[in-house]
Amino acid sequence: MSESSPVQRITCDNPSPMTLQGTNTYVLGGDQAQEVVIIDPGPADHPVHLAQVRAVVGSRRVAQILVTHRHADHTGAAASFGEAFAAPVRGHSPDQCLGRGEQPAAALSDGETIELGGLRLRVLHTPGHTSDSVCFWLTGDAEDDEPAMFTGDTILGEGTTMLDHPDGTLTDYLQSLERLSEYAHARLLPAHGPAQPSAAEAAQRYLAHRLERLDQVRELLRTADDEGATLDATALGELIYGQRSGLPAGITTKIAAAQLQHLVHLGER
Repeated sequence: MSESSPVQRITCDNPSPMTLQGTNTYVLGGDQAQEVVIIDPGPADHPVHLAQVRAVVGSRRVAQILVTHRHADHTGAAASFGEAFAAPVRGHSPDQCLGRGEQPAAALSDGETIELGGLRLRVLHTPGHTSDSVCFWLTGDAEDDEPAMFTGDTILGEGTTMLDHPDGTLTDYLQSLERLSEYAHARLLPAHGPAQPSAAEAAQRYLAHRLERLDQVRELLRTADDEGATLDATALGELIYGQRSGLPAGITTKIAAAQLQHLVHLGER
């Protein structure tokens, strides 16, 4: 992104298998804007990250700090950012909202529009990764304003995301991906990893991957039934992922548990 872009990305130095290169914090507002919005302040105890975001904000006022969902690598710094910028923190869950002084902060609602100069940010409730996950659709008045979708962890810049089972369900997630697949002209700006040219194309890839995985789970369960065996989430995770993913065994078990729960919900077991 160029320095003249209404969106500036600052990546926190918290890389891991789950956060990829680190958590992306976004500052929204053109160079001439007097107010900006911050999306996903990042994890706690990263003063250098706060200083980098402060440098991007400059003398502009921070109107709101928004979080895409409740995980600590997105919200850990929410209180310190709120204090540093004297701004309210808002998320879809009231538990993530921090007001200023006696002024409470309202929870984000699906379809809500946040006006920011010539920019508009539309809130989309997209549960699945977590029940409180939201995406933000950015549009602008200028002809060269490129629509963008901030996807948090709902869609990553590379690889696939996990569902925080049982709070995040695959049933919800598939519906959220179908909703995002309608935004063909929106650039994808994720909370982890690089930007992608199309939110819709990324959502469609994720949908295809999830449906393919469900077919794989169905076949593994069918084979086990034929052999008189029973597969629990741990065994299923080992069969699907083995050691190839580089993820801890507990994570692959959790992913497999989400697949099993979805099949139970559909009455397919």
